[in-house]
Amino acid sequence: MATILVILLSIASAILYRMGGSGKFNTLYRDLGCPATNILALLAMGITAPVWAWVVTYGIMFGSMTTYCKIGNQEDVKWYNWLLTGLMYGVTPILLLIFGSITIVPFIIRTIVLGLSVMVSSEFLGWDVAEESTRGFLFTITNLFFR
Repeated sequence: MATILVILLSIASAILYRMGGSGKFNTLYRDLGCPATNILALLAMGITAPVWAWVVTYGIMFGSMTTYCKIGNQEDVKWYNWLLTGLMYGVTPILLLIFGSITIVPFIIRTIVLGLSVMVSSEFLGWDVAEESTRGFLFTITNLFFR
């Protein structure tokens, strides 16, 4: 049942990520919504941590949603920016790792998978709707590595 819930939350994350990037909705749909789906997915999987750790993790996730990891005055987002963006998404549950709520190997695998998949999908899909929806979906579905 938890896996089905994570899949549904991942679909919601994909929709929220796209809404926040579409220009038709406030970016807060992505910035606040995707971290919420992520936290709910982790909770649905039975991962536990002190309440304040969830609040801080949510804040870290929020921060990861607000940047494409551009360096300096760079205008266009390059492949390495997408790689860094995905890696940043991957390390967002670092506090849960520190508390022992999740373990190091799935954490590393999730981080690598997010780094590479965000980069590849952002560079090669070529359609904003697909790119943004994929990033939002991956952000939450990769929590299944923690099962």
